[in-house]
Amino acid sequence: MVVITQYFIRKLRPAFYAFLTRILYSGRVKIGKYFRTDSIPRILVDKGCKIEIGNNVEFRRNIEIRAHNNSNIIIEDDCRIDRGVRFLSTNESTISIGKRTRIGLNAVFNGGANITVGEKCLISGFVYLQTSMHAFSSQYKAVQDQGFDHAPVILKNDCWLGTHVVILPGIILEKGAVVGSNAVVTKNVGEYNIVGGIPAKIIKERMQ
Repeated sequence: MVVITQYFIRKLRPAFYAFLTRILYSGRVKIGKYFRTDSIPRILVDKGCKIEIGNNVEFRRNIEIRAHNNSNIIIEDDCRIDRGVRFLSTNESTISIGKRTRIGLNAVFNGGANITVGEKCLISGFVYLQTSMHAFSSQYKAVQDQGFDHAPVILKNDCWLGTHVVILPGIILEKGAVVGSNAVVTKNVGEYNIVGGIPAKIIKERMQ
């Protein structure tokens, strides 16, 4: 009985929900071969937007994907997206997730500007990639009435973000960068640098 249950959870259910997802979002979302999902993702895609999911992509439960205002979301081949992850693109931006990247549970990608994630990145649970910030300079208006400032976020290949990391707008993480858990990244991070803290500072470098 245990073997049958595990087979259903690991094989049959993801294939069944993938089949339903293809039917439900047919014509609005491009889905590659060997897609698997533990539940039907919640996908909202406006006219003029594009959502593409590559080959051999695996979703866990309760994924949310929203593309508004002529924006795009592209998840390339061999990615794995854990439970509760949220992608939001708008303002003609593009969220691009590179091949073989792994994203942990409840991570948030807030794409008011472009978010580019390279290949083979590891993004742990509860990470927040933020491209938008409320304007707040005027004391004569409520913050929510002052609009937003936007700047892109770029993670190059082989980056690793620990759990609860926050990446602020305009940040570039070069190839091989590592960010320790709970860090808030306010400045660019160089190749193979390891950073941590609030605000994040260089701790050491990855060795050959």
